[in-house]
Amino acid sequence: MKTSPFFSVCRKLVRQGDEFLAHHSVGFHKRATELLCQVKLPELYNYSELVEYSFRDQFRHEQNFTSSEFSNLPLTVVRGEHCFIDVYFWRRNPTTIHNHHFTGAFQCLHGKNLDTEFSFRKSSQLTRFHSLGDLVEHQTREVNSGDIQTIDLQDKFIHQNHHHGDLTVNLCFRTPDAQGKNLANFLYSGLRYEKDRAALARAKRLYDFALIDDLNPKKLNITLSDAFNFILNTHGSGTSHPRILSLQKLLQKKINQETGTDILKLLHAHDQRLEEIQSEYE
Repeated sequence: MKTSPFFSVCRKLVRQGDEFLAHHSVGFHKRATELLCQVKLPELYNYSELVEYSFRDQFRHEQNFTSSEFSNLPLTVVRGEHCFIDVYFWRRNPTTIHNHHFTGAFQCLHGKNLDTEFSFRKSSQLTRFHSLGDLVEHQTREVNSGDIQTIDLQDKFIHQNHHHGDLTVNLCFRTPDAQGKNLANFLYSGLRYEKDRAALARAKRLYDFALIDDLNPKKLNITLSDAFNFILNTHGSGTSHPRILSLQKLLQKKINQETGTDILKLLHAHDQRLEEIQSEYE
């Protein structure tokens, strides 16, 4: 089976990206945007060919994301030495408000996005990974098939992508995650929280142990960061497990006593704003 023009062009883009990154430590977000502008990937994209290609023997099964970790289906289609190309399939839903711990550009291949950009002005540091501030909305633009968005590093580009169609397909031409940098999410109500893997693992471990059997929180080294992550991870889960509910109350109290932050108020204000936005485009 002959390789389709779509994958041939993707491989060429990655070779050009590798060449640039071999000589430059910064500026890939601009170069990726330039390279995507030089080709017409949406015209070459074919869903059936992509499905068939993903089951060929030469398809590299090393993936950047696990299934459903990001988008309804993430697929790494070409991987180079310094950069790679992902394709993300989205059903009608918004992403979190987030920054990026990589640089590059994304392009809409199919469907429709509304992309909202923000800036964040920090007012207080709560933990190593959590802070409060003002999240300021700057612009919302429609991103249709062929449109490209540049991705700069961390808080230089904060956005939320609302996927409007029954199916939206976005391509992401990007570097690997920058060493020592975390992706961060944001609430409309002003909380910024970094997705540090080790910190998240601690909160998940606490949750799993609480599901298995009784535990005594007073004997555990539960940090303020653990408390924030536990509440953020379990909010909206709908759990009725008594040990989880008890831990939520205990950790909400810890957060309020040590920082003066009403975490539930911040979460509810965010949820309300998100519902308002979703109702506007549904």
